[in-house]
Amino acid sequence: MPAQSIRQVIRRLEQHQIDTLYVLFGEEAYLHQEYLAILSQRLLEGAPRDFNFDVLQADSDGLAEALSLARTLPMMAACRVVVLQGIHQLRKADVRQLEQYAEAPSESTALICTSTDPEIKKVPRILQQNAVTIACKRLSGDQLHDWVVRTATRQQVRMSEAAVEAFLQDQDNDLFLLSRELDKLCTYAGPEGDIEPADVHAVCYASRQQSIFALSDALGSRQIPRAFHVLEQLLQQGEAPLLVFSMIVRHLRLLWSVKTLTQQRQNAGRIAKTLGLPAHVCRQMISHSRQMSSAQIQRLYQTAVEADLAFKTSNKPPQAVLERLVLALCSDA
Repeated sequence: MPAQSIRQVIRRLEQHQIDTLYVLFGEEAYLHQEYLAILSQRLLEGAPRDFNFDVLQADSDGLAEALSLARTLPMMAACRVVVLQGIHQLRKADVRQLEQYAEAPSESTALICTSTDPEIKKVPRILQQNAVTIACKRLSGDQLHDWVVRTATRQQVRMSEAAVEAFLQDQDNDLFLLSRELDKLCTYAGPEGDIEPADVHAVCYASRQQSIFALSDALGSRQIPRAFHVLEQLLQQGEAPLLVFSMIVRHLRLLWSVKTLTQQRQNAGRIAKTLGLPAHVCRQMISHSRQMSSAQIQRLYQTAVEADLAFKTSNKPPQAVLERLVLALCSDA
């Protein structure tokens, strides 16, 4: 089944066309969260969530429980919603269990599977054929522009074209960070307000961007005291721990990309253009990448994956998880 846009899926739900299987695929974590919230709200339509909404991780135990719940009738609702996150991590034997369910899904359940695989072809074939698939790919260009306008409109705020351009100028496409800045702008403008470039420059970026670059530089140069200091500054500024975590993951992703491109003998100017980085940031990243091997960067990314798991499954305070991650990144030899 061809991938559909979230708007197409919403139109189907507005016409009371509920599907039994949905697959969200792609690397943009923010869109996964946004679309899951939209789907669950539309599917449940005010039904009691405590009895009809479950989210499980796609390991062997989580899969078995998810499929068991999916086969359970909803309570005081027309539809039950079960979310199975991370099906790209399933073993082949477990994938077959999911495929067997997909061949004869429960008519009273909407099973929503998520995968960070960037291409639909990596999703199990039975799911491709039987599920409504929705792409959650990283946005750029017109798609990113439209997302900004749509997000502001949902908060009853109007942004001029010039304001949108100013908002996106020289910024990366991390939707978690952009969403945070949009929230600030919309609060500043107020309901039914208008946002112009002057508002963007007044509200957004300056102190936060300085802190982001400072954190990236401290991590890249392994300066533990400085990294802890900048981390504390970001949290005191009100940045959510998960947003700070996304900054760190972005730093590692850029580090890997820069390392790969320099190994391909691309110069700094071309790398900056390819990755959409300011020239001085690109030069900084190149310097940091030269101090590490590809294997080291891979280990650092694995450390971030473990921190992500700790955020989701442990009872540790988020700041403690971040501090442990920063220490691990700066200490790796």
